[in-house]
Amino acid sequence: MRRPHFLFALIALASSVVTSAQAPQARQAPASPAAAPAPAAQAGGRGGGAPLQISTDLTGWTPMFDGVSMKGWDGPMPLWHVEDGAIVVRRAVDPPVGSVYLIWQGGQLKNFEMKYDIKLEGDGANSGLQFRASLLGEVPDRPLVAGYPMTKWESHGYQADMTNLGGAGNIIECCRGPRRGLPPRPDANASRGQVTSSATKEGGPKNLLATIADPATLRGYWKSNDWNTIHVIARGRTLLYIVNGHLMSVLMDDSPTFYQDHGYIAIQLEGAAPNAAYFKNMWIKSLPE
Repeated sequence: MRRPHFLFALIALASSVVTSAQAPQARQAPASPAAAPAPAAQAGGRGGGAPLQISTDLTGWTPMFDGVSMKGWDGPMPLWHVEDGAIVVRRAVDPPVGSVYLIWQGGQLKNFEMKYDIKLEGDGANSGLQFRASLLGEVPDRPLVAGYPMTKWESHGYQADMTNLGGAGNIIECCRGPRRGLPPRPDANASRGQVTSSATKEGGPKNLLATIADPATLRGYWKSNDWNTIHVIARGRTLLYIVNGHLMSVLMDDSPTFYQDHGYIAIQLEGAAPNAAYFKNMWIKSLPE
């Protein structure tokens, strides 16, 4: 098994620390707390000490959204816009708009932590945080969608996925846009409750390294049609996905060919319309190489 000491030290640290997470205090209105916050993790064994609590210190964190404008973001405006201190996007049944992406203009990061609050409305709402993504480029002769050149913002990268019907917690590889390039790798994902590593050669299977908790229990931490706090950590080849203070999944991408060590950050909305997504309290912090 590759990197056993690093992997299990990382899982133990994340599992003990995230159980009582709270969103960092920002200038926007705070999100509703998690439905059933877990108690503080007790430190034990060598070292001992007081119960652990996640730090709310924002030293070194950068705000991604000023609460009043779309400054620093690029996407089909005004489909994306600001309402009451949140970035909002809505998709109607008519006209259909397909997947809609919003790209953060703060650079192509390698190692980072990102936290934000999201609320999805509509049973069919499907969103995700795409990171270390590559922009595929606008297709000049592609017809406009509801008046927008949607191919301009199509991308491919890792994604922390979330839906109202299915809950949150899966790390996937997504999305190359309709009929553009190769499909996502079947081995580059971690389902809710899993710690996985990707194949080390093309076409190989993913490897299950450990389980975190019962997937059905983890599913219960997602609040449909309400505010949730998302926390994603990308450090080297290891990606962690946390929802409302609970570690959901870990992916270690060991591919020598397809591993992506940097790229853009995007938020998106798709799924069965009508639906909507709201985003606020968005913060990011670069981590050491």
